[in-house]
Amino acid sequence: MERETEAQDMTTEQALQSMRDTQHRALLLRAQAGAVRRQQRGLQEPVQRLQNQLRRLQDMERNAKVDVTFGPLMSAAMALEPIVLRDVRAACILRAQFLQNLLIPPSRGGCVPSSRDDYFGTSYQQWLSTVETLLTNHPPGHVLAALEYLAAEREAEIQSRCSGDGLRKVALSRPQAQDQFDSCQALPSMVHLIQEGWQTVGALVTQRGALLKEHQVLTGCLQGLVEEMEKCVQHSSKRKALMLGLRRCGLRAELKALRAQSQELEDAAGHRQLLLRELQAKQQRILRWRRLVEETQEQIRLLIKGNSASKTRLGRGPTEVLSLVQRKVVPTSEAVAPQSQELLRGLEEATRQLPHILLGSLLRHSPEGSKPLPTILPSIYQLHPASPRGSSLIALSHMLGLPSGKAPELLLLQAASLHQDLLFLQDQQSLRRGDLLHIKTSLLPGLSTQELLQMQASQEKDQKENLGQALKRLETLLKQALERTPELQGVVGDWWEQPGQAALSEELCQGLSLSQWQLRWVQAQGALQQLCR
Repeated sequence: MERETEAQDMTTEQALQSMRDTQHRALLLRAQAGAVRRQQRGLQEPVQRLQNQLRRLQDMERNAKVDVTFGPLMSAAMALEPIVLRDVRAACILRAQFLQNLLIPPSRGGCVPSSRDDYFGTSYQQWLSTVETLLTNHPPGHVLAALEYLAAEREAEIQSRCSGDGLRKVALSRPQAQDQFDSCQALPSMVHLIQEGWQTVGALVTQRGALLKEHQVLTGCLQGLVEEMEKCVQHSSKRKALMLGLRRCGLRAELKALRAQSQELEDAAGHRQLLLRELQAKQQRILRWRRLVEETQEQIRLLIKGNSASKTRLGRGPTEVLSLVQRKVVPTSEAVAPQSQELLRGLEEATRQLPHILLGSLLRHSPEGSKPLPTILPSIYQLHPASPRGSSLIALSHMLGLPSGKAPELLLLQAASLHQDLLFLQDQQSLRRGDLLHIKTSLLPGLSTQELLQMQASQEKDQKENLGQALKRLETLLKQALERTPELQGVVGDWWEQPGQAALSEELCQGLSLSQWQLRWVQAQGALQQLCR
């Protein structure tokens, strides 16, 4: 009976050990599956971002294939404009308003030049943002067609205004604005204005003739008076005094006229100086904005050059792409292959060694020759040799093989780990005892020990097969992850090699913002994918 009991205990212990091993393997597989899921969740956001950018570019390509039809030039009927035409018209209006405000001189009393410069800078940035939004939302072909349509419309409008029929049509087409109290008549035509001008000229010529006649009459009267005075005054001294008085009056009148003329010239000179200052300020603004435009054009030129170089590199053919893949991806995969093989061999070896691991040593409640571990971890002050319990704890650290210099730090971690393992094993033992008790109570009384052992062996076999299948699935997932690792590393490496990584959202790098660099990278990636296909 004692031998049978011992054999039964050993069998039960082996069954418990195999079940613990199976649970340990299941925990390992669960942890590895959790790590794989975390990696997948970490890769979902970049993949979703790339998919959104690719979808936006595909939508733009699809919109580029659609033909946009504009209405007839100078049509009287109001029709719905295409969205691209409305956006291009708004951008052109903003540009025209900016140039008009730039050319209008500031008022004399008062706008501060710094506020005007800020206003110009804000207007310029608004126009640039409008153009950027336009180029982002619409294909380049549609934008070019809208610009050509607006140019043709403006040319037709100018031609119609320059012709006589157009002038009459414009004069007739202007509506008469009616006020609430009185109605205003239509604006006069050009012919009427010319006639009024000639009538004014005729009236001024008539007045000039009358004034000339009056001047001649007064001159004759003055000459007659001078001759009469010469006849009346016979003495030479009186005649000289008279002549000097007349000359004095003439010089005084000439002096008054010269003073009035000099005052007018001074006013005109002051006005000219004011205009000169305004022109100089305008010239400085124009030069500054011209310098800014030249810098922007240079940046655009560099961007176009970089885009052309990128297009040239992307359009060299699939052979260069394949050579790039072989030069970057293949060496990385070859370098990763030994590590993956080593990991697979380590997994296989761990799988082979899992059934032979004995967990009986961990079932002991305490190490041999020492007291049970406390349920509450000791503090750092209790590990000092001067404390009452310090010597026993130091002896325990030496018994566990911990170094004396780092015994307190490592002892806490070791004790916490052993305490957690102990609690886990106690829970597992109580669970297994309950399972065995349930199995014993649920089994039929006629079954023998050999039959029970056979049932246990069949259950262990099924568990091993399930564990092998799970390990195979895990190995397949690991292989797939290792195969995708070089591709993801290449994509991330190419992205980090781009100069746009040095650009922040509020700053510019080589004339472009971070969003523009990302859009440029997505376009290049789409072109590369199309070439690889």
